[in-house]
Amino acid sequence: MGVVALKWVFVVLHIITAAAWFGLGLIVARHARTTARADSGAQASLISLGDRMVRLMSIMIVLTLVFSWGAFFAGGAFPAYDPQYHISFTLIAVLVLVHFLLIRSPWKKLTAALSDAAGEATSFAKRMAMGVGIGHLLWFIMLILMFWTQLSAAFGLV
Repeated sequence: MGVVALKWVFVVLHIITAAAWFGLGLIVARHARTTARADSGAQASLISLGDRMVRLMSIMIVLTLVFSWGAFFAGGAFPAYDPQYHISFTLIAVLVLVHFLLIRSPWKKLTAALSDAAGEATSFAKRMAMGVGIGHLLWFIMLILMFWTQLSAAFGLV
C-alpha cells in the first residue's frame, strides 16, 4: 500500500471516529441529566449505559486523534499542509483534553455523587453538557478549518 493510499485510509477512519464521537455527544449530555434526576431504582441501568457511552466516546476521540495524526504525517507532515491544518492539528489535542476533563471526569463525579446520595449530581450533569458543547464547537471549528481552502474558493474569498 502506498503512502497516498495509507493517508486516505487514515482520513476515512478519522472521519468515522470523529462522527461517532460527535453523535454520541448529542445524546450523552441529556443522558447525564436524566441519570441525575432518576430515582434510585433506575439509576443503576442508566449509569451502566452512560458508562458505556462515555467509554466509547473516549475510545472514539483518541482514535480520531491517532488517525488524524496518521493522515497528517502520511500526507507529508508540516511542510505539506496549509496553516489551517496546523491549527487543527493542535485543536484535536485540545478536544481530547476537553473530552477527558469536561465530559469523562464530570460523568465519573456524577456517578460517584449518585452513589453517595449527594445533591450535586445535577451540577456535574450541567458541567458535562458544557463540556459537550465546547467539544462540539471545537469539532465544528476543526471541520471548517479542514475545508477552509474549498470553502474560501466556493465563496470567492481567494
